[in-house]
Amino acid sequence: MSEILHAWAVAPAAVGACCLAADRARVRPPEVAASVLMLLAMLDAAVFGLIAPVYWTALLIVAAVGLAVWRRPRQRRAPRVPALMTVHTTLGMVVMAGLQVAMGGHSPTHTHGVALGPLMVGAAVGYAVFSSVAMRRMPARLDRAQIGAMAASVVLMAVAAV
Repeated sequence: MSEILHAWAVAPAAVGACCLAADRARVRPPEVAASVLMLLAMLDAAVFGLIAPVYWTALLIVAAVGLAVWRRPRQRRAPRVPALMTVHTTLGMVVMAGLQVAMGGHSPTHTHGVALGPLMVGAAVGYAVFSSVAMRRMPARLDRAQIGAMAASVVLMAVAAV
C-alpha cells in the first residue's frame, strides 16, 4: 500500500514542476531545478530504486541550502521572487529529504533508534498548514498551484511513510 501512495505522490510533484516551468512571466531556473530534483528523487524512490535514499537526502539538503543562499535578500542578480516562495521550496526540500530517509529503511525485523515515520508525519502536517497559509498569500495562480501540488505530494509521501 505504501508503494502505491508513494507512486501517487509523484503526480502532484510533476504538476508542481510543470506549474513552475509554465510561468513564463517569471522564469525561475533555480526553483525549477529544485522542483525537478525533488521529482527525480521521488520517482527513483517510488519506481526505480537506483540511488540509495540516504544519497537523495544528502543531495536534497545540499540543494535546499544552495537555493536559500542563491535567493538570499539583497542579491542584485536575482529576479524578483517572493521570499515566501523560496522559504516554501527550501522547507519542502528538507521535508522531502526526511521522508526519503523515513521511507528508505523499511525492514520489519531490523530496526535501530527512533522511528522517523511519526516524526515526519508531524513535519508533513506542519508543512501542509504552512502551505495553506502560503497559498492564500500568493497572488499568482501558478504559484498557488505549485504550492498546493508540493503540499499534496509531501502529505501523500508522509502517509506512505507510516
